Amino acid sequence: MIDQLSGWWSGLTDAQQVFYGIGLVAGLVSIVLAVLAFLGMEHHDAVDAVGADFDHGGGGIFSIKPLTGFFLGFGWAGGLALRAGLILPMAVMVALASGGVIMGLIILMFRAIYSMRSDGTMRPEEAVGAIGTVYVTLPPSRAAGGQVIVNFSGRQETFSALNTSDRSLPSGEKVKVLQVIDSRTLLVEPLA
Repeated sequence: MIDQLSGWWSGLTDAQQVFYGIGLVAGLVSIVLAVLAFLGMEHHDAVDAVGADFDHGGGGIFSIKPLTGFFLGFGWAGGLALRAGLILPMAVMVALASGGVIMGLIILMFRAIYSMRSDGTMRPEEAVGAIGTVYVTLPPSRAAGGQVIVNFSGRQETFSALNTSDRSLPSGEKVKVLQVIDSRTLLVEPLA
């Protein structure tokens, strides 16, 4: 197999060797990055140190993953363009375009992935308008002492609650969240 690869490599022109060499090195770096990520040994602060801002929806175009994608596309597309008979300047144009497309796709992919992240912080204001269930009977006329369970933003939380109605709301009754009084207290009204 080594002899076949050596024969293939020596049969290439100098320009093809440059293009394929870039593509092979970029492919090797891609494999190493994939193995590190699979093993959980990759840390984006170290690997994407230069210009990476994926945490805030940025693209980090000069981080290692997009640059590796660029050189992977550049090398292989340039080598294949020369093999197809294109002259060197045209092969360089094809290589630049291919590298740019792959780099752009990688940036878009990481932006999409990082936009789905959540820090897990509960934001009670997101409960406004949600439907909850009385957990501990709510006294009438905004008196303290009751609790509700509310499902919102994919989580279930228990809050102290103040009832806008002039009647007590028993455990199990459905309520609608009107307002956030503080981080652990909601203003609610009965649904019926």
